[in-house]
Amino acid sequence: MLRSKVERSRFSLRDVNTTIALVALVLLGGIALVQPIRYYEDIGNDKISDVFAQGPQGGNYTFGVLASIQNDENGDPFWIVSGNWRTNLLDIANQSQTASQENKTGQGTSAPVFNTSVRMINFNGTGEHTHSITDFALESVTMPSNMTTIFNGTSTANFREGPITDIPTTIMFTNEKVISIWLDPNKINNHYGDTPVYGIVLEELH
Repeated sequence: MLRSKVERSRFSLRDVNTTIALVALVLLGGIALVQPIRYYEDIGNDKISDVFAQGPQGGNYTFGVLASIQNDENGDPFWIVSGNWRTNLLDIANQSQTASQENKTGQGTSAPVFNTSVRMINFNGTGEHTHSITDFALESVTMPSNMTTIFNGTSTANFREGPITDIPTTIMFTNEKVISIWLDPNKINNHYGDTPVYGIVLEELH
């Protein structure tokens, strides 16, 4: 009898966490619809933070927002994640594909850039903190389907304790509308849990 009550209690708590996660995603979706205006104005006024000013500036850039729920060490939804990202990886993939089709070497391809600012807070409004993901070094590009482009490499995550370098990183675009960012959990002490950080693509900058 006692065991049954405990199991029901755990089940109820998981349901509450899941409900909170869904509500948070809806709220983040609303934020994502408003945020691009502010972000675009910042770009126009040269107020981009250092995170988005690093590295070579060649190629066409795509930018967007993060809107994700990350698990804790028990696999339960715990962190609300938001932020901005900017990259020229899709442009690099398009350049490489065009060069391949035209039997060119693709020597004019821009250096890869992927920079992200991340804000995290848990469901009870505590533990708020920010950090960044920078210095993405591209190692390979694969296109398992017409809808999916995957970029593998390493990156640097800047935490309060200091930067962690050479983190195996996978960045995946689906239909050029959805982005997922996976950093090896073993390298960052499971900071993002066991799932990728998700976001959406907002616009391409030329």
